[in-house]
Amino acid sequence: MDVQLVVIKGNPRGRTLTFGPGEYLVGRGAECHIRPDSEWVSRQHCMFTVAAERILLKDLGSTNGTLVNGHRLIGERDIVHGDAIQIGPLVIQVRLPEQEALLEAMKRTDPPDNDVTMVDDDAIEQVQTVHFPSKKKSE
Repeated sequence: MDVQLVVIKGNPRGRTLTFGPGEYLVGRGAECHIRPDSEWVSRQHCMFTVAAERILLKDLGSTNGTLVNGHRLIGERDIVHGDAIQIGPLVIQVRLPEQEALLEAMKRTDPPDNDVTMVDDDAIEQVQTVHFPSKKKSE
């Protein structure tokens, strides 16, 4: 699985970083893969682990913390498509191209008659189809 991290706040805003499977350090240290230039970012701030079926984010005991969707990350957690991660002044959004393409295709597909498909953009796993009985016309 590839993951895209899009800078939505901070410099360089709008830039997309793409990562394949592996572990990626974020911090000011020379050994880090993503190096925000800010005193608010620790030398080794956090780490992304991209695997075949999941993406894990772990705070490495940073002084100012790592926020996921506005909440301070304690330890580690899975991250999903659409999550916003704040590291110092930098805010990046997680994009999973496979899920983004699936969501777009689902939005463009007309459901069969008498079916309603509900899509939660934040969680593709929560797609649900509800079947309604068809009304028979009286003769």
